[in-house]
Amino acid sequence: MAERRPLQRAAAVLVAGLGIAAAAAAESDAAGTTLWFNQGALAPLGLRLDTDCGGCADAGLRADYRELRFAVAAGAGLRWRRAAGRFEALQPGRQTHRGGPRLRLADGSLLNLDGFALRQRGGARVALDLVDGQGRAWFTLDHAHVYVDEAGALSLRHMDLRVGAALAQRLARPETDGLLVGGAQSDALAAAADVVAPTKQSAQCAAVWPGASAQADVQMLRLAQNWELRQPDGVNAYRCGRSDGFGGHSRICTADSDDGLVVLAPDASLRNVGTAAVAWYAKFSPPAPPYGNDQHPFLVWNLYRLDADGRLRQLGASAAKHAFHTINAVCDCGDGNVLYPGCEDTYGGFSNDYPTALAPRSEIVPYGARWGRCGSLYDKDCDGQRDADDGLLPDDAFHPAKRLGVAERELLPARHPGARWFVEYWYLVRDDAEPWNNFGLMQVTPQKRRGQGSDPDAYAWSFEVAGFHNESMVQHWAASPPDGAWQRRAVVQTAQGRALLVTRVTARSDGRYAYVYELFNLDLMLARTRGAEPDLRIEENRGIERFAVFADARAQIDAIEFAGAAADAAAWPAARDALRVNWTRGATQPALDWGTTFRFAFVSDLAPRDSTALLGSGAESWTAATLAPRRDWEPPPRRAVPPSGN
Repeated sequence: MAERRPLQRAAAVLVAGLGIAAAAAAESDAAGTTLWFNQGALAPLGLRLDTDCGGCADAGLRADYRELRFAVAAGAGLRWRRAAGRFEALQPGRQTHRGGPRLRLADGSLLNLDGFALRQRGGARVALDLVDGQGRAWFTLDHAHVYVDEAGALSLRHMDLRVGAALAQRLARPETDGLLVGGAQSDALAAAADVVAPTKQSAQCAAVWPGASAQADVQMLRLAQNWELRQPDGVNAYRCGRSDGFGGHSRICTADSDDGLVVLAPDASLRNVGTAAVAWYAKFSPPAPPYGNDQHPFLVWNLYRLDADGRLRQLGASAAKHAFHTINAVCDCGDGNVLYPGCEDTYGGFSNDYPTALAPRSEIVPYGARWGRCGSLYDKDCDGQRDADDGLLPDDAFHPAKRLGVAERELLPARHPGARWFVEYWYLVRDDAEPWNNFGLMQVTPQKRRGQGSDPDAYAWSFEVAGFHNESMVQHWAASPPDGAWQRRAVVQTAQGRALLVTRVTARSDGRYAYVYELFNLDLMLARTRGAEPDLRIEENRGIERFAVFADARAQIDAIEFAGAAADAAAWPAARDALRVNWTRGATQPALDWGTTFRFAFVSDLAPRDSTALLGSGAESWTAATLAPRRDWEPPPRRAVPPSGN
């Protein structure tokens, strides 16, 4: 292993946050605002950034984001108030900048925002509009993370940049008001802080780590209205592109296209409902308590479709988003790298799509939430420093190691009449005492809408949220069985992780029985590692590779099915022997890795009886209670509702 060079100071890591480009990070000690514009969101609106930005620092394109940095005009800083050194709220006022973004519209006209200002909005703690000299709000900023450094300088980072009322009116598209189109941060707002009398910090703000006397318990929630009085948590569609035949996705999605790749991610908000603090350190931070590393949670998300016939199908899985900072809202604690009991945190759509916060799930040992930094996408040579390429990949904006991308054909209501779509998301948290309340599940309605870009045939996608549930998708599916169905739920608990098996059996009109086994791998992986944290290396990370159900040898079994965690996933071969129906991963099929769901199914002439399922990976095997076609004894009574438990 290469010798580990000294890690950067924590303050420098916080400046980078998401891995912001070096040009912006180097200037973070001077007042300025950085805007990131998502080209995939601008183009269908007919918006194109002009090459001239009035003397701004143009860092160019990173994945799909154009980065522009603007200096603050002299004497034009925002005012804010603090108590005991902690940020409390912005004061009414504005911060004016030199230069500004210039946007070309579809009709060829120019929207010149030279001299733009960030203006405090409303009575919320942190709320900003991006306005012109006449005070018109062309963009709004929300989901801010607040940083106050050791010198007392304030920065607002990782903000979502959304279409404002003036821009929606200019586009003649009122439905675009609030549409996510990028991100923003504003640094070093220190000039005019108002110091008020210190307040007493609550005892809950002490870093009592998980152990015998305290438990960490992170619960997902959906902000009905976020802290900036702006958008509720939702699901963001970032871009839609079709293969260009050269390894990219530069072709537009049209009204009739069904082969485009739609990239999406949710906003995510949570609360620490436990009694212990949770470590929330950015990757590459110096080793810190309680684990002697840069421990932080990992956000992941999945997309599912529940068809009208009750079939559940996972359509895609995200990468893992490295968390890096907590705002500690609705409590008396300051922001930083510890989520205290009773405090809340949020991440908006921009930070959940920015490329240098995302990495493959395979780099994480999920049961314990340990990151294998050595050899990872960001530290390939294991020297303890972020690689110069910042983990960027070819076609990064669509790359499956970074994004959840789903084919348009899987989202078209006309192709799936009566179907419902769900986005499932959760944080992988080390020592989380109750992982099952750490799920958010939003039902969404996919919609394809006409753009108005330079190409009039361009279309974009959106996802309207229809409901929120604090549970996993498989739990939600299990909660509503058809009348008269048999059902069994079992949590598989092992030394390597956990899985949830839900079995459902329904009587068919032909006198036979349909058996469905939904197997969700929460965090069960066989990991082979080398070294210790923070220099941990993952050499192998194997998910579930076998699934079998003990069935009566006399049972007639046919219509055997398999559905993986992606619409085009290769099927596991199935085989029948005297004891079991077996599905086994082949050399070219994916394993059932952590955070994903596979469906196994068949039809039999025999009614369900209590039985056993067998899960396996490598030389390891585990059992779970289930139902299967057996003649051994009378069937259990039918249940109109599922049994209690996970």
